[in-house]
Amino acid sequence: MGRIYHKDIYDFDNPVKSYWEETSHPNQDNYPKLNGDQKCDVVVIGGGFTGISTAYHLAKKYGSDVHLLEAGHVGWASSGRNAGFVCLPSTKLSNKQLFKKYGIEETKKFFQAQVEGIHLLESIMQENNIDCEKAGRGNYDVAHHPDSADGLKVWGEELQKYFNIKTSWFPKEEFDQIGHKSTEQFGAIHMDEGFAMNPLKFLMGFANAAHLAGAKLHGHSNVIKWEKNDGRHKLITKDGSITANKVVVATNGYTDESLHKSFSGRMMPVLSNIIVTREMTEDEFELQNFKTLTPICNSRELLFYYRRMPNNRMLFGARGDTYGDNESAAKMRSWMTKRFGQVFPEWNSVDISHYWRGTVVMTRDFTPSVGNLEKDPSVYFSFGYHANGNNSTVYCGKKLAELICESNSGNVNIPAVMSGLAPKIPFPFLRLWYLRFMLWYYNLSEIRREL
Repeated sequence: MGRIYHKDIYDFDNPVKSYWEETSHPNQDNYPKLNGDQKCDVVVIGGGFTGISTAYHLAKKYGSDVHLLEAGHVGWASSGRNAGFVCLPSTKLSNKQLFKKYGIEETKKFFQAQVEGIHLLESIMQENNIDCEKAGRGNYDVAHHPDSADGLKVWGEELQKYFNIKTSWFPKEEFDQIGHKSTEQFGAIHMDEGFAMNPLKFLMGFANAAHLAGAKLHGHSNVIKWEKNDGRHKLITKDGSITANKVVVATNGYTDESLHKSFSGRMMPVLSNIIVTREMTEDEFELQNFKTLTPICNSRELLFYYRRMPNNRMLFGARGDTYGDNESAAKMRSWMTKRFGQVFPEWNSVDISHYWRGTVVMTRDFTPSVGNLEKDPSVYFSFGYHANGNNSTVYCGKKLAELICESNSGNVNIPAVMSGLAPKIPFPFLRLWYLRFMLWYYNLSEIRREL
């Protein structure tokens, strides 16, 4: 297996014990295992937002014969277990770095694509009557330290100046009243694009829409071997195989790099962890004056992300360990519970009802990677959303469908920031050590700042 974490992370047979899984009751009746030897035009590997979006648009707009293979149940991986933030951007580069590398015009196209993804996601909800607990308006970035406030102000000014994204700055005292109080709140910038949702409910509604459009989705169909003969691809699972003219790799943080050498060493999966509290009372929310349902990230390099959910629970997330075993998960749950109580001290005794984790993916360029292989144009891919993928994935899946069906017409316009295969990470067998060093460095920097 070409995956870098402990096997506990890749338990495809069992759903993650998330709040979404417990309350959404995902119906799998229309997504049987792949059985026998089948054929199609396009096969998609991965049943998350990217894969479903690709299959949905291929089937609905182009009438393509498309099958999708998901290793777990449909909704098993990160698209069905993330925090439900619909936000931007899907890069770790600053605007200055983007301008220097790609130019102002291509950077503008990239941000336009991010916003287009948000609107596309909303239109899919509306057109297919998907009730996924949509909440909040836009997104907040909160300064976790007084020194962070000026940087957030500049960020907001640049979003308006260059990308026509409306923003507003709220000093600490004002955000205390309209947002929340905490030990790590020193002002906030509001971006007027985005919202929050139940990601698994959206995914299951989206999967059903793809099914109704004619796409054939298969759960519990982990690809264990990939062959190519006479110009056609053959993907083999435990119970069957499928032969196709074109393959889309949409597995992101759960990619088995042993299947196709072109994708080996190009992704850095990073574990991210979430806790959810029991249902809280209005009086308890008043203790921290937590008013907003809009999703929030803070300004830490290893950020905390959190939101008040419509059912009056709190969701709180953070980056995870670098091992992936269940013992490390138990330690992360304890650490996150402690940190939640430190950020919101009035809630330090509130019970935590759910804990789970999943992967986000970084690339060497710190930008998404979308396109098809130069050496084999019949293989398409999209990965590396840098923890802001809910809208980027839907957009990228649509673009892959266009690339597959319209590339000869010149109608495909993928921004340069995300176009093409990400370069290999040097000495990829050291990736977890690179990550450990990065986590150590960022933690040390935060400690020094707080002294």
